[in-house]
Amino acid sequence: MSATDSGDFFIVPLEQTGKDLPASPASKEPVAELVLVTSGYVVRECDFHSVRINPKDIHLSFSRRPASISEGGGELQGWYCRFNAAFSDPVYLKENLKNQIELISSFLHQYPLRLRNKTFQRLAVNLDSLTHLFGEAEKDYSLIQAYLVTCIYEIRKEMKESSLDFYPAKAFSITKQYHDLLLAHLEQEQSPAFYARLLKITPNHLNKSVRSVTGKTAIGVLNEMRLTEAKLRLKHTDDAVCEIACQLGFEDQSYFSRFFRKATGSSPIAFRKKQS
Repeated sequence: MSATDSGDFFIVPLEQTGKDLPASPASKEPVAELVLVTSGYVVRECDFHSVRINPKDIHLSFSRRPASISEGGGELQGWYCRFNAAFSDPVYLKENLKNQIELISSFLHQYPLRLRNKTFQRLAVNLDSLTHLFGEAEKDYSLIQAYLVTCIYEIRKEMKESSLDFYPAKAFSITKQYHDLLLAHLEQEQSPAFYARLLKITPNHLNKSVRSVTGKTAIGVLNEMRLTEAKLRLKHTDDAVCEIACQLGFEDQSYFSRFFRKATGSSPIAFRKKQS
């Protein structure tokens, strides 16, 4: 399947999107989303975190859940780029690029990277070139891939030379694995101890690692994911509230309703009515 058919790559100037970023195509694989702001600002919701991106800031997220812009201000300009990590050839480059994207995303999940002038200018030129190449009737995906790989390595180089206070790599790795396991088992298991066993670490070790990266406890992250899933199912399905409560491992509907109201200030039924 060609890149054109698979939706492996997309880029658009931010000023053409406002708050409405194009929806990512359905995919079981994580999708990388890159935003560079040249003027104005945006606030993005990425995997339970709000990230404000100012001029000369770049942010890259890598998740199965596309990020969304919750707020924007000023004369917004810049670029939004979305791509599949597999959008690269040959295989060795594909795997290396995926590793680099995962590393960058794990460092930038809570805040963006402020670029120095020279790096900012190079990335702006690259993204502008990608926009023009993507807009051509006969797209040269080999050239697009080359520019994209250059962008990733520019960001990686800037990270190495920046003063950004990164968290320990081991804690990042544990937290990322915990997040992936939650996505796979959340409906069946709601105990951090279960995930600690899968990771072959103690619950205390899991909790310390997750807290050092996210500022939240392991159960806090788990409950945030349950809340997000609940909101999605209330908004996008016709399942009864009691069914959703059962799907997400709550003992009964009343416990689920208390949990939901405490987190949102609204009952599940009121939330659903407001969304519709």
